[in-house]
Amino acid sequence: MKMNTNPEWLLRMAEKEANRIISVGGFVNRVEMNVGVQSMPAMTRSEWTKIFPVSVMRKLRFSLPEGVSDVEALLQFFGVASPDAWRSKWGDYAVAFRQTQKFDFHREALTAWVREAEIIAGQIPLADFDEEKLRGSLDEFRRLTREDTQVGLDRAQLLCAKAGVALVLVPELPGTRISGCARWLNDRHAMIGLTVRYKWADQLWFTFYHEVAHVLLHRRRLFVIDNAADHMGDAVVDPVMAKYEEEADRFAGDLLIPPVALAEFLSRHGETLTSEEIHAFADSIEIGPGMVVGRLQHDEILKHWQGNMLRQKLGWDFVTED
Repeated sequence: MKMNTNPEWLLRMAEKEANRIISVGGFVNRVEMNVGVQSMPAMTRSEWTKIFPVSVMRKLRFSLPEGVSDVEALLQFFGVASPDAWRSKWGDYAVAFRQTQKFDFHREALTAWVREAEIIAGQIPLADFDEEKLRGSLDEFRRLTREDTQVGLDRAQLLCAKAGVALVLVPELPGTRISGCARWLNDRHAMIGLTVRYKWADQLWFTFYHEVAHVLLHRRRLFVIDNAADHMGDAVVDPVMAKYEEEADRFAGDLLIPPVALAEFLSRHGETLTSEEIHAFADSIEIGPGMVVGRLQHDEILKHWQGNMLRQKLGWDFVTED
């Protein structure tokens, strides 16, 4: 199954929720996708086409039109008339996204991923952005981590759309190294895009919360890197960007697992924890046990292989067609 984007389904779910507007669909850096005219050499249309993973995009069912050449398909996909127009439109494009620091990334593939997320988001009816509604959903988002991931995401999509945020899930393209992004589609609507890069439900939910933080805390801001000419895999984030990242990580970590509750739990049980104790703690704070295991592994209280039976393993098949 996958995130349902069928308009009739959307309306049925909206009626069920008594609201007709719904949506479906390590440390990290934020960088600017600087692919501007000045940084790219002139190339033919054929050469331009070859810099995109077209075959993979088709395999993953990206919104490429059929029955035309790859060049025309890409131009229509990006909504531009020529490669030069693509450079002009995407050259200064900025998006907040999670990228593993030690890796470089494929810039053109990344723009394709973001564009696919935009296309999906653009087909979704949304309420106007409502910060109060989004903040009011934070506790329910936490409880959704206790559900099957597909069920939880479906509900999260409903809640996000009512607050003016399109939540979409797009397969990761090779070389993008992306697990999520947050950006504003216009003055009234935001978008959160997710992949399943890390294959665990707790990491997907943490990324979701991290991107929600950017929407709430850093509204209307673009996330760029000052020294974009440097090798992106070794990029040093500027102090302002580092502050945003720290804020988003703290927001996600503290809301998912309150620090005081975690400290009390560890003081009672020490570092020798049983599955039953983790389950009981997760129940007490109304969160999935996998979220607790993921946090304890991140904090190196558990080894990376300990407690994994309490985590939900993901594969892209949970959002593919039956």
